[in-house]
Amino acid sequence: MGKLPINSDTKNTQSISFPQEPLWNETLDVLQQAKNIEILADAKAIAEVLPFNSKETRARYGRAIATRFSRIEKKSLSGFVDIKASEIGSKIADKIWRVLFCQIEPIVAQTYLELLWPREPGSPINRNEIKSYVETAFKQQSNKLNQRIVNCLRQAGYILVQNKDNLFIVGLSDLEKALIVTTHLLFAQTPRTIKLSDVESSNYWKFLGYRKFDHVKYDFRSAESKGLLMRYAVVDHLEQITSKYSWPEILKKIKLH
Repeated sequence: MGKLPINSDTKNTQSISFPQEPLWNETLDVLQQAKNIEILADAKAIAEVLPFNSKETRARYGRAIATRFSRIEKKSLSGFVDIKASEIGSKIADKIWRVLFCQIEPIVAQTYLELLWPREPGSPINRNEIKSYVETAFKQQSNKLNQRIVNCLRQAGYILVQNKDNLFIVGLSDLEKALIVTTHLLFAQTPRTIKLSDVESSNYWKFLGYRKFDHVKYDFRSAESKGLLMRYAVVDHLEQITSKYSWPEILKKIKLH
């Protein structure tokens, strides 16, 4: 499966392959230990550092993680390795991984965008409702697909389990630093001007956990006031931001704020 761009129409996912096990913490640990990006294409090397007793399990999950890495644009994957090595904090890295994860698992992304994102944080949602949505939206109608999507959404931090049948939608907060780093990662690894209409038409701010685009704009203005962006301006009736730093520089600046 080829990767989908960040502003892709997620409704075209019926032909996309079955989502893999999330392996959330294991994947982040592999990224933390990666000495270079080439290792992330080596399923055997990944398997060697996985914390499972079974050799067969390590091999299977090593292949799954290597396949997932292969779906990420190389520049973004390399940038995320930089993030993990930069010591800007695991909480920020987790938020940014949420974006990349949704980009490469579009069935999970569509379920989140259409079923969870429109609802208020704290809202309950029943497992049968998710199952009904999955069976309606996708060709791969199976209990396994439903369980896999729920597991992916849970490990990504979008839902919490209350009991066997009921879940809660999580409200995500403290997103400004993750927004600035993700924007640089996806749009501006060198200084450039970005139209806010391009940001709004993408989904990455929703994957981070923003509920309204006005909150995104507020955090961009806040970042400008802190010197993390060159400017937030309206030019020819178009809102835009201009980044100030190169990729290595913004990681250093974020760590200091």
